[in-house]
Amino acid sequence: MKYLLSVFFLTCSAFASAAGDSNFSLGVGGDHGGLGAKYAINRDEDKYFATLGLLGYSEHAGWTEGYGIGWERLVSSDRHSVGTFLGTVGYDSGGRVSTRYHGISLLYNYYFSGFSDSSWVIGGDIYGGVSEDDDLNFDDELYGIKLKFAYQW
Repeated sequence: MKYLLSVFFLTCSAFASAAGDSNFSLGVGGDHGGLGAKYAINRDEDKYFATLGLLGYSEHAGWTEGYGIGWERLVSSDRHSVGTFLGTVGYDSGGRVSTRYHGISLLYNYYFSGFSDSSWVIGGDIYGGVSEDDDLNFDDELYGIKLKFAYQW
């Protein structure tokens, strides 16, 4: 986990120096890796982002991290966007090992003060993914809907 956090923040720092218009947000939802942080670079009507968060905790397996990358596009005024997210979409902590589900989400977000401005954000996503075990076998599927609530600076 410590390694993932270091890589995430170093990557954000590199992108921040290359991009003039960027946002950082904290929240809960699929495109925040569960409960986590999201760093985005804004280019006109597009937003490219990386995320790192915590999906859950179990007594046997400890914390399960969520991560991924994504893209959003404005579709109406300066407040409505749709996009995609590739990464960790869920987890199951039913046993001694926590199982992550990797997949894709289709996103919708509403920005109360604007796409690139400091703002509260609500939204949701429809996701689908497959499980990964220690032998890299992908066999179990997971589908669902998640709500999102965040604040971006």
